[in-house]
Amino acid sequence: MGGKIKFIIIIVIALGIGLYLYSSGAFVNGFKGLDSLINVSSTFSFFNIGSSTIAHGPTAPIGPPSPKGTTIAPPPSGSGPTATTTINPANIPAGFTAAQLSPYFHQILFGSVSPGTSYYYGVITLNTYFSANATGTIDVTGWQIKSKHSGEYIPQAIDVYDPSGLTPPSDIRLKNGDTAYLYSTSAPFNVRLNECIGYIANVADFSPAIPDTCPYIDQSAIQNFTGVCQNYIETLGQCQAPNMSSPQIPRTDYACQDYLENNFNYKSCFEAHDGDANFLSDQVWVWTGSNVVDEYHDSVELLDQHGLLVDLYTY
Repeated sequence: MGGKIKFIIIIVIALGIGLYLYSSGAFVNGFKGLDSLINVSSTFSFFNIGSSTIAHGPTAPIGPPSPKGTTIAPPPSGSGPTATTTINPANIPAGFTAAQLSPYFHQILFGSVSPGTSYYYGVITLNTYFSANATGTIDVTGWQIKSKHSGEYIPQAIDVYDPSGLTPPSDIRLKNGDTAYLYSTSAPFNVRLNECIGYIANVADFSPAIPDTCPYIDQSAIQNFTGVCQNYIETLGQCQAPNMSSPQIPRTDYACQDYLENNFNYKSCFEAHDGDANFLSDQVWVWTGSNVVDEYHDSVELLDQHGLLVDLYTY
């Protein structure tokens, strides 16, 4: 009996507390606080990675790109300069979007576009302009030079021409400061110039002609020859092959004749100078055999191997 009385007393007290809380509005405020908590959590979105769910914060607002520029990721390791390319939106050519720009955008630039005529060959030059913190080379073989009505792909070239003449061509890799010259005429092969390459012009025809800037003769090597022989050697231009039938070569100066026969050609020059620090030039000459740009006005695009824009030249 005493237990029933205690139970009734507890029920009466509980009801009294409940009536007090309801009349004070505590229940309503409590539900409002819960609703606020739910609203805060709804500002976060979630995405799944495998079996994990990760909150990434409030959804980013949609709007124009940052005025700081568009950052294009660098090309895969080993295929070009390692630095990322940040592009000011103002530098994106009209008619193009950032998604259409190459990772090499403006690291290779048109230096000039000179259309050929029926009387003169055309030439297109490409200059490298890597970012200050970029390293490496860029493989441009397979890139396209595209005009309004035509186009051509950049071919391979011989990097180090071997005296045997059996050097196979390889992809053209341009380092910072290099220039590629693309001529509309034809030639026996495309090649990176070097200190001795001018001697090749004595046995093969190139248009335009390869520069004749071979190393000078070591005067100490000829000082024991006859004066007549030394005079003849000094008349020879750089990269010029001697005329062994010339009456200016003394017939009795056998050392002179031997020197002339064995030291004024590509092979001897290559063997003497291929170890020079500046043996290889910063110029690659390519003959495409065709002219793809308009004689008067054109818009010429340089596209990488994926068809993305590297540079644009309008004239």
